[in-house]
Amino acid sequence: MNEKKIHTEKPAETPEEKQRRENAETRERLKKQAEEERKKVKEALEAMREGKGRLGLKNPILAGEKEITELAYDFTELTGLDYTEAMDAGAGIGGRNVPGMGYRQGLSLFAKAASKCTEGLDMNDIVSRISAADAAEGVELASLFFSESIQAGRKRISKK
Repeated sequence: MNEKKIHTEKPAETPEEKQRRENAETRERLKKQAEEERKKVKEALEAMREGKGRLGLKNPILAGEKEITELAYDFTELTGLDYTEAMDAGAGIGGRNVPGMGYRQGLSLFAKAASKCTEGLDMNDIVSRISAADAAEGVELASLFFSESIQAGRKRISKK
């Protein structure tokens, strides 16, 4: 008997089909990456708005023998004394504050908020060990908290 063999193999992909398939795969991969990035940005903005979160360190720091790769921070846990200590520690020459907040004050305020959440490190440890890149992020977080607090506070002031 002569039986015909049934071919189930797909014909070879043409260069144009291959290019279309690769382009579709690339678009899908980029779409997933963009969605993941949007989620991270949304989470970061929420943490910044709430004044608490975690800062992943570009350059880890040591607390004793332990390597710290991220600093939790919570500005809402700071007391008035914590705030003034941080602001005084970062004040300019002669201990005088300038209107607004300087970089040293921002770093000190961030370090104080992080030391509240990070066992084994105090404000001075963080200020002296944190890298410039990580310090810049901490200053930005403190500046945002400072600005938001001032604006919110002004809404609570009245003549009566």
